[in-house]
Formats: sequence, C-alpha cells, structure tokens
Amino acid sequence: MILTWFKMPCLFQQMTGLYCPGCGGTRAVRALLAGHPFLSFLYHPVVPYMAVVAVWAVVFWTLYFVTGNRRFRPELDDRIAYAAAGIVILNFIIKNGLLVFAGIDVIGRLPAV
Repeated sequence: MILTWFKMPCLFQQMTGLYCPGCGGTRAVRALLAGHPFLSFLYHPVVPYMAVVAVWAVVFWTLYFVTGNRRFRPELDDRIAYAAAGIVILNFIIKNGLLVFAGIDVIGRLPAV
C-alpha cells in the first residue's frame, strides 16, 4: 500500500472562503524540497525565508563551534520572528486582496509539485 499525503480541509477557508494565514505552507515546503525555490516563494514566502534563516544559523553556529571565534556566533533575535510574522501578514493580505477584489485564485493557478 502506497501512502499519500493526508489532505484535511482548511476550516478557515471553508468558513470564510478566504485563504488562511498559513495557506500554501505545505505546498511551499514540498516545492522547496523538490528544488523549486521560486514556486515555494509563490506558494508561501515565509517558507523559503525560514529556510534561508536556518541555513544561515547552521553555517554560523558551525563556524563558531569549530573556530571558537565569537565573531561567528549568530545573534538570533526578535527581528527574525517579526520579519516572519510580517511576511505571513503581508502574504495573507495580498492573496486575499487578489481573491476578493480581482477574483484571482493565486494558489489555484500555480502548478502542482
């Protein structure tokens, strides 16, 4: 038996007809893992942003532990979380604005991965 992706309907979208703030996140992760970073960005821009932050942190923490040089120790502060929250909010506003005011279903138009 081959397992497929479990698809649970989005309650927010069913109740309001709008995209939820995280809508497209799973597809963005799948696109990024399949080697399609631009498509991942179009699905949900916070996913490639957080992937870049994670790679940056891993590289600099590794350099810090290997060299012991405090110059390489990354400062993970609140600005990273605030930027991620801003990206999610902006994504929510843009996608729902296009859906409500222009009738454009952004996620529905993107190719499946």
